[in-house]
Amino acid sequence: MIDRLQNVLPHLEHLPPEAQEEAATYIAALTEALEFESLVLGRKRPAPRQIESGEPWEDPAGAWRDLPDTLLEDLDHIRHSSPPTPPIDL
Repeated sequence: MIDRLQNVLPHLEHLPPEAQEEAATYIAALTEALEFESLVLGRKRPAPRQIESGEPWEDPAGAWRDLPDTLLEDLDHIRHSSPPTPPIDL
């Protein structure tokens, strides 16, 4: 596990200072939460599923380019063709 974290640290160094601080905050909060849960409550967490190195990883930032150019028009068509929801009586 330590090896995985050490492999990630060089990537964090290339992030802007604000993103580095946010990542450090997340890591610290997660560590505190896991320590509290395991030490105080005595509960054990199941090990998360390991991601196989052969699984492809798709960058979510590029996912928008896969959407059709007519997406907004299609959504408007669906919205206008659906009958309105009746008012909720309280």
